[in-house]
Amino acid sequence: MYCLTVIYPQPDDAEAFKRYYAERHLPLAGSLPGLRRMHHAFPEAIGPGDVFCIFQAYFDDARAFEAAMNSEIGHEVAGDVPNYSPKGAQVFHFPLEPGYEDT
Repeated sequence: MYCLTVIYPQPDDAEAFKRYYAERHLPLAGSLPGLRRMHHAFPEAIGPGDVFCIFQAYFDDARAFEAAMNSEIGHEVAGDVPNYSPKGAQVFHFPLEPGYEDT
């Protein structure tokens, strides 16, 4: 299993972020080819931090992830980020370590 993780900073308008994210961005991300599952959360920080939202998407492997990101939908998903998060996002991708996969 291969994971895409996106971390968003605190926006200036949290309600506008949440509304756009739920109505536009998540449905768009959900149409990524090869996507197995996805989830997001608005975590509470323990200690200092500027994390507002975390998103994770899972693919079978790195090849499936790369194909999704290089697809037309993948480019549209990436290009949509400034529409709700003008401060950008941190993006990570990695294989899950053995023993941590859901079956």
